[in-house]
Amino acid sequence: MTSPAVQNEVFKLYYELGITEPGEIDLEAIAFYKDAIVKRKPLSGCEARIIGVDSKAIITVNERSPQERQNFSIGHELGHWFKDRGKIGNLCSKSDMDESCGQRIKHNEKVANSFASELIMPSFMMKTLIQGRPFTSDTVRDIKSQFCGSFIVTLRRLITMDTYMGFFASYNRNGNRNYFNASPSLPGDFFPPRTAPVGSAIHTLLSQNRDLGPTIVDGNIWCRDDLASDTVVHEHAFHYFEDEFLTLVWWQDDEPIWGHMERKGEL
Repeated sequence: MTSPAVQNEVFKLYYELGITEPGEIDLEAIAFYKDAIVKRKPLSGCEARIIGVDSKAIITVNERSPQERQNFSIGHELGHWFKDRGKIGNLCSKSDMDESCGQRIKHNEKVANSFASELIMPSFMMKTLIQGRPFTSDTVRDIKSQFCGSFIVTLRRLITMDTYMGFFASYNRNGNRNYFNASPSLPGDFFPPRTAPVGSAIHTLLSQNRDLGPTIVDGNIWCRDDLASDTVVHEHAFHYFEDEFLTLVWWQDDEPIWGHMERKGEL
């Protein structure tokens, strides 16, 4: 979840620049405003690099990467520049910018990732766009089309903003979980299991090759120890890429979760 400090810093920056709509976000222009020049060249062994001397910097991104990756790389390096202005020389690999597999990355890289996400999809714009919308791939794609982030970056941004009480999880064809990202407020008892649970939309998609679209399933399917009796959850499972299938699970009625936390004394 992006810290309030980062949200405030980006809001002030966009206020200074008069940026109020997604289509007005230009990362190269923002970099120039902060005395950083963006160059695109073929890079080997890293996705981007930044070299800063005194008050000026040069950001180089890998021109062989997809445009959405290049955009995130610019935002990531700007995160380093905003935090370590005047004393920086960094090479950033793809793994430094990718937290999808739950791998450990350095704190300063996490901070840069958080800053990049806020620059590309600022909270004050996102909150307006997603208000009242369901947690489905259509919502993700629509939000993505308005900003310059990738599908997964957009999806992760939506869930980490804590607007939806739930998670998204990636499973392979055998039903084994690759990784997941959950709402910061979601207790661990409600995290997705390592194997796609029987009765879930993702299990139906994998075992029967049947796409249910956005649907509602028994809440107990995605909960441990009968924590959600007589409740339902919204789920949207779909094929994402090659051997990767995603499911978006959302408790629109989150009372069972808060009730469980109260019983455990976590509130």
